Amino acid sequence: MSVNITFTLTVTALQDEAQAREVVRSLDEVMEDERIQDQVNLGVAWEDGKAVVAGETDFPLSITRFHLWQPNFESYVKFAVEEVAPGAEVTLDWGYPDLERPPAVG
Repeated sequence: MSVNITFTLTVTALQDEAQAREVVRSLDEVMEDERIQDQVNLGVAWEDGKAVVAGETDFPLSITRFHLWQPNFESYVKFAVEEVAPGAEVTLDWGYPDLERPPAVG
């Protein structure tokens, strides 16, 4: 069974813009390996003068066996960040658009 999901990804506690760009490169590889690179936008943003990596799905992704895929994907993302930015903090928030629909009017 497939589930439609969205996610937002934020990586903070980075040393500088160069490290943030390395994180983007590393996460791009994860997205390519998962074959979702065309559906996820990643980039460097600025918050309070500090570089952060931000990303999100462009639209809901249909994932088969999500309950198995999710923990593996989360581990893969955290490993990819840790590899190039030890000490960085990863936040991955999931959305479930099929459950978030507004109630029908009528």
